[in-house]
Amino acid sequence: MCYAKFAEQMTDEEKEAFDSEHSPDDAPAVDNDLGCPEEPRFFSAGCATSTRFMQAAWNISQNSTSLFILEPVGGDATLAVKDISSWRGNQDKPIQEFAFGDFTTADTSKLNELLTDEEHSDVLLICLSAINQVSEAQTHLAKILQSIESAKNALFVYVLQDPDSDMQFLQQADSLGCILPPLCKRPIDIAQYAHRFARLLADSTGKSRVAEFTQEAVYALLAFEWQGNYQQLQTVISAAVKASKDAPIGREVLADELDESVVTDPEVRLTKFVEKAQAEQLKDELIASGDSVVALARRLGLGSTVENEDDLKRLPLLNPKLSNL
Repeated sequence: MCYAKFAEQMTDEEKEAFDSEHSPDDAPAVDNDLGCPEEPRFFSAGCATSTRFMQAAWNISQNSTSLFILEPVGGDATLAVKDISSWRGNQDKPIQEFAFGDFTTADTSKLNELLTDEEHSDVLLICLSAINQVSEAQTHLAKILQSIESAKNALFVYVLQDPDSDMQFLQQADSLGCILPPLCKRPIDIAQYAHRFARLLADSTGKSRVAEFTQEAVYALLAFEWQGNYQQLQTVISAAVKASKDAPIGREVLADELDESVVTDPEVRLTKFVEKAQAEQLKDELIASGDSVVALARRLGLGSTVENEDDLKRLPLLNPKLSNL
């Protein structure tokens, strides 16, 4: 058995840091009228996409004993599960986490012991390693619910990291599944997490000013793809804080931690952001339509040279006027 990084109880310093992220006058990131009891403390839901994910996950957890989450590699689903656990009345009780194989081989008495342990949350986190385990998990959970009465009051959250199984995942999980968007589609969340990491590390090292970022550093963070998502962001900010003196984190420090090419010059940075947004929009349209790249290019008039997803990423701006920003 292992525990995720944020599955343990928060320290007093972490609680103070999280509570100070939003002043009482801040607008909540989650609209309570849409189902969530309060703003998340762990998961960052500053963008519309992450807000919708959190609302969907909470709604499923209220109406079922199971929730399936597909997250990108290095994603922050564990933080969302921690908030759901808190909203269920568990406060900061640690969440028990299992590999799928270990969970399915545990005997009934052991599972009942885990489910009745009042020192832990009534939310269990099970890590899946393959898309076919989604249906296996549903079958296994049905047997648990029949044989263990206490299981009916628990929530079993299954998390799968797989960047290429969106449609198959939704087909198997059906109404019990939701997809966590990658950080590249959540710019506000990137900024909030970066600020959180920097502040916690700055406080622990006595570098109070390192909790701040220069404007150029912020642009660099937002322009990066973050293929490793939450975990990669945490690693980069940790390294940047250690490398910085007691001064705001600047563009030159991030250039040492990130690919130099993403730390764009001021005169081209807005164009880079627009190009990135266009590429993401075309990728979303490709997935939603089910078209091949060639068929999508023909339908949108993108030209005969577009043959694969890399070609979509390299397309010049469809509206050339945007390059003058």
